[in-house]
Amino acid sequence: MTPISHDAHPGAADERPRSRWRLLPVILVLGLAWVGVFFLQRAEHRSGMTGRPAPPLAITTFDGNPIALADLRGRGVVVNFWASWCEPCRAEAGLLEAAWRAHQAEITFIGVNTQDTQAAARAFLAEYGVSYPNGPDTVGWGRQFGVSGLPATFFIDPQGVVRRVVLGPITHAADLERHLDEIRGVGSGG
Repeated sequence: MTPISHDAHPGAADERPRSRWRLLPVILVLGLAWVGVFFLQRAEHRSGMTGRPAPPLAITTFDGNPIALADLRGRGVVVNFWASWCEPCRAEAGLLEAAWRAHQAEITFIGVNTQDTQAAARAFLAEYGVSYPNGPDTVGWGRQFGVSGLPATFFIDPQGVVRRVVLGPITHAADLERHLDEIRGVGSGG
């Protein structure tokens, strides 16, 4: 006699555990992505530059004009390291330009292009309408600032001290405004 199967599909009971295992890689990838975003957001607190004097950055812009942090004492300064091939840099370009236009009377923005060609960098600036001073890193300023990935943005107070470092893109206007407040003295009560 042949035993009677109560399963509608032979082997169906065997497929259920396997289908659960198929979700495991998806769950792991989503979990790792969440952890990555969490640590990227916290990266601004791990920089060794925070609370220290900024390196004496001095570059020549793509327009041929020199700009140096030493000449900007008394003003808040935002230094952004970027490259045209960097997708997160593209994500923040419009926001940084808008903030520059709104605050240029009190805060100077400087873009430092790294690991790029001049043609690609100029095309990036034109594509995003970036008007604040930008120039290539020809002497290794990224190393002196401790840049290990792009974008990297340094918020420097009027005394030349790094008050905030953001590693990764700045994509929320409220976060950017809060960081700007720190270097103009509003956020620190000064």
